[in-house]
Amino acid sequence: MLNSFNLLLLTAAFGVVMLFVLLSLMRSGIPGVRDWLLAIVSAVVALLLFAGRGKIAPILTIELANTLYAAAICLLYTGFCRFLSRPIPVKTLAGSLALLIALLSLFHYGRDMLHVRIALVSLFHGALCLVIGLLVLRASSDDTARYSRRFTGCMAIFFAFCHGVRGIVHGSNLEQLSSAFQSSPVNLLFISMGTMVIPVFSMGIIMIVHNRMMEQAMAAANRDFLTGAWSRRAFFELAERELVRVRRTGRALSLLLFDVDHFKQINDTHGHAVGDRVLQEIVQRVEKEIRGMDCIARVGGEEFAVLLPETDAAAAMVIAERLRLTLAAVPDAAQIRLVPCTVSIGMAVRTEQESVADLMRRADTALYQAKAGGRNRIASAAA
Repeated sequence: MLNSFNLLLLTAAFGVVMLFVLLSLMRSGIPGVRDWLLAIVSAVVALLLFAGRGKIAPILTIELANTLYAAAICLLYTGFCRFLSRPIPVKTLAGSLALLIALLSLFHYGRDMLHVRIALVSLFHGALCLVIGLLVLRASSDDTARYSRRFTGCMAIFFAFCHGVRGIVHGSNLEQLSSAFQSSPVNLLFISMGTMVIPVFSMGIIMIVHNRMMEQAMAAANRDFLTGAWSRRAFFELAERELVRVRRTGRALSLLLFDVDHFKQINDTHGHAVGDRVLQEIVQRVEKEIRGMDCIARVGGEEFAVLLPETDAAAAMVIAERLRLTLAAVPDAAQIRLVPCTVSIGMAVRTEQESVADLMRRADTALYQAKAGGRNRIASAAA
C-alpha cells in the first residue's frame, strides 16, 4: 500500500537515478548542470530526512529538511538562469530562503502551527516553480529545443498551481492535519505532487541538456572549425535543399566560388597563424556583405563558395564585384589582419535541369579562368 513513507523513499531512489544520469553529462561543460546536480543531491537528502519524521530529531526533519528542499528548488532556478545566460538573483534567493526558515522556526518553536508551516513552504515552492516556468517558456522559441523546454516550463507552471492550491487549503486549515505526512487522500495527493517536482524537473533538464549537446554536435559537424563558415558537407546539403525549392518555383540560383590569391605565399611569409586569421576575416567580411538567405562555406583550404538564392546573373555579378573590392581593401590599423589579400572569383548561374555538382563544376572552371587571366578578377561560366 502506498503511503507517505514509501512515496518519499521511492522519489528519493528515483532522484538518485537521475543524479547518476546528470553526472554522466558533466563532461559536456553545459552551464547549469552543476547547479542541477547540487539541487538533486539536496532534494534526495531532504526526502530521506522527511521520511525519518518521528524517528529522528524534529530539527532535522522540519527545519533542515525544509531548508534543503527549498534550497534544491532555488538551485534548479539558478541552473536555468545559468543555462539561459540570465542574471542570477543571489541576494533575493538567499534572503527569501532565510525568511522562510525563520518563519518555519517561529511557527514550530514559538507557536506550533503545522498548517501555517505547510502553507509557507507550499507558497515558497509554488512561487519558485512559477518563476522557473515563465523563464523557460519565454526561452522556448528555438525549434530544436522547443518540445523539451515547453514540457519543462508547462510542468513547472503545473507544479506552481498545485503548490498554490496546497498552500491555500492548508493555510485556511480546511484539511485538519495531525501530521505533515498524514495519509489522508487529499494530503497524500498533495505530497505526491510535491515530491514529483524534482524527478519531473530532472527529466526535463536531461532532455534540455541532450538537445544542447545535439546542437553543439551538429554545429561542430556543419561548421568549419577555423572560420565558422558552413562546412563542405553542410553546404552541399543546403544547396540540394535550395535546388528542390528552385525547381518548384523556377527562380534563379547563382553560385560564387573564390579562393585567396597566392595564399601559400602569405603562409610562407607571415606564418600559418596570420594565414588562419586572413581566412577568418574573409568569412567575417563576406557575411557582412551577403543577405541572410545567402550562405558562405569553406569548401577547401583557402577556397570558399557563396550560394545566392533568387539571384540572376546580373545581380550575382554585382555581388561578386562588391565582394572582390571588399576583400581587396587594405585593412585599417585597428584591424587584426596584418596583410592585404585579393581573391579570384568564378561565377555560375544554374541552368535548367542542372544539378548542384554541375553548377559547382562550371563555377570551378570559371574560377580557374579568373586565375589564369591574372587573378583578382571575376570570370563568369558559360551556360
